[in-house]
Amino acid sequence: MKLQRVPMASASRLGVSKIASQSASGRIALTNHGRVVAVVDSAERLDEDVRLMRESAAAVLDAAANLVSTQGKRLSLDETCTRLGIDPDRVRARAAETRKD
Repeated sequence: MKLQRVPMASASRLGVSKIASQSASGRIALTNHGRVVAVVDSAERLDEDVRLMRESAAAVLDAAANLVSTQGKRLSLDETCTRLGIDPDRVRARAAETRKD
């Protein structure tokens, strides 16, 4: 989504209703002397951003709780790679290359 920059003087001439209707198609950054001083966005987009932030926070908390609950448990290379989504054979090959150097 593209951020549209609009100088405050132009926004003032356009009016609140015009700026609000334009925000339906994308965020609008109101600027003063080239510096962003406010952002106008649609309520739907803001609600979606809040929902995504809450889901992300929950995922981070779940991951942290998982780490704490498994703390002290040693994992094999294969288990670790599986959790991280990494190919264990690639790790082994890279380790072999590093030992040669």
